[in-house]
Amino acid sequence: MHSQQGSGVLIMVIILLVMGTALLHATRRQLSDNLSLVMDEKEAIQQYTRAASALSWGERLQWRETENGYCQQQPLYHWRSCLKNQASGLLLRGDSGDGTFALYRWVTHLSNGHLRALPHGWLDYCPLADRKLCDVE
Repeated sequence: MHSQQGSGVLIMVIILLVMGTALLHATRRQLSDNLSLVMDEKEAIQQYTRAASALSWGERLQWRETENGYCQQQPLYHWRSCLKNQASGLLLRGDSGDGTFALYRWVTHLSNGHLRALPHGWLDYCPLADRKLCDVE
């Protein structure tokens, strides 16, 4: 009688299935981890865009010279622009609400109550030594 030799092929098929399953599991985990990174990056880009829009919107608003630490809110997009009078000049802040990314711009008042952005005055960080002075109450 001849001995059967199919068990070696069966073991190889099982090994290939186990390796394929392990590879699929590792790929799924990597995609899942990268998805959270992409979502974090998406949120950061959206917050930056909202802050830039709020800053640009605030530059076009009318502000009274006596206003200090005053904020104006755009209800449709939830933008907020705040004007603060500092010893070094007027600082305009744009954000999209508490706990979101903020952008800053040094500005001056014009006679009609509008603001004019100073050249090279755009900042993506609080320019004041005391960070609390940049926060909105």
